[in-house]
Amino acid sequence: MNTSSDHNADIADTLAKFGCDEPYQCMLVPFTEFLRLSGLDEEQGQRIWSYIGSQIYPIEQRHRLALDLKEKERWISTGDKYIDRCLGGGIRLGNIVEIVGEGAAGKTQLCIQLAIAAQLPRRFGGADGEVIYISTEGAFPVSRLETMVLPFVQRVCGEQYARSFSVDELLRKIQVAEFESMETMFHALDYKVPAILSSGRIRLVVVDSIAAHLRFNMDASEDGRAGTKGFYIERTAHLTSMGARFKQWADKYQCAFICVNQVKDIIVDPIKDSTTHGPALLAKTHGRLSSSDEGDSRQDTDMSLLDVDDEFAILTRSKKAPALGALWANIIDARIMMYQRRGLAPSDLRQPEGSENHGQTGGNQSVPDQHPQKLLGHLLRTRRWIENDFSPWAPRAQCEVTLSDSGFQSTKSVIAENF
Repeated sequence: MNTSSDHNADIADTLAKFGCDEPYQCMLVPFTEFLRLSGLDEEQGQRIWSYIGSQIYPIEQRHRLALDLKEKERWISTGDKYIDRCLGGGIRLGNIVEIVGEGAAGKTQLCIQLAIAAQLPRRFGGADGEVIYISTEGAFPVSRLETMVLPFVQRVCGEQYARSFSVDELLRKIQVAEFESMETMFHALDYKVPAILSSGRIRLVVVDSIAAHLRFNMDASEDGRAGTKGFYIERTAHLTSMGARFKQWADKYQCAFICVNQVKDIIVDPIKDSTTHGPALLAKTHGRLSSSDEGDSRQDTDMSLLDVDDEFAILTRSKKAPALGALWANIIDARIMMYQRRGLAPSDLRQPEGSENHGQTGGNQSVPDQHPQKLLGHLLRTRRWIENDFSPWAPRAQCEVTLSDSGFQSTKSVIAENF
């Protein structure tokens, strides 16, 4: 029986005959040529050839059973079981997840909530790890984080656990980096972030936002590159490089990358758009729109309320789409859309049983007689939605939420799926 030392001696002799330095160079020629150049007989050649191949590509280390992957699959809960259900379980470790929405939609609030949740013990849906928070749009909102910690922990873990919870200890486990320019951000991604990740304690990396230094310009005021071909070529190179590193780090260190993105307006022909998308978007359903009716409105983000059903909020969409284009959309693994609008909820439109209907609004719903100021208060209510726009582990779904001191919570147990 040949030992590894015998194999190594044979490989050294073979390399000397080939005049090469690394074993993989022997595999660059066909097997028959390998035998001729090495002077080995077929039996010896096959043995050495197979051993070199096993060292270069150890197949037993590279393949994994699906059952093993399932058992090792880990998530970060949002702290609300219905939001988790909408997102397919929460935020899955080892993936890049984009959070996109207009200003004031609550993107940073959700990131802060996840930064707290990632540090909780696994029995409460956390990842029992630490967080890197990269802020590119101003100072890190530490005051909001401090006010959210205890109410969130109390809601998710209970009062007994919250009484012994240390806010300062949580803050010590969030490493914050603030970057005002693209150059400083990429310098940190090249050197600082890999060093922190190598500790093995990081379970969540937040980049808020990914578009800040890449959307319109990269210090364009200094060299006038904004909107030029060179600018877009350079931006493409940066996005590709950054996405590749995020994917590698997410898989290697089993952490989730949350990348906040902005939205952009899409200029359309209003007449063509009204005839193409109007009927489908204004059709009343039981909380779902078929993919054929949906058309290309999938990327739209600007929404206004329709009183469609007592259980679901279906929203009409104006033409908006996530920034950074198709390249970035193909880098991320999942996308979470966030919306907020002022308007009536379906429950606001219900007529109490036995009361007289006035002014039908469609179906059996009507606006009850109310004092004008009270009705105005309903109309000015801010309503929020979180939507799983796409992910490989869950269907498209939407959940209405509220924002309080303890973060986001779902307003009801019913969510709209596959709409």
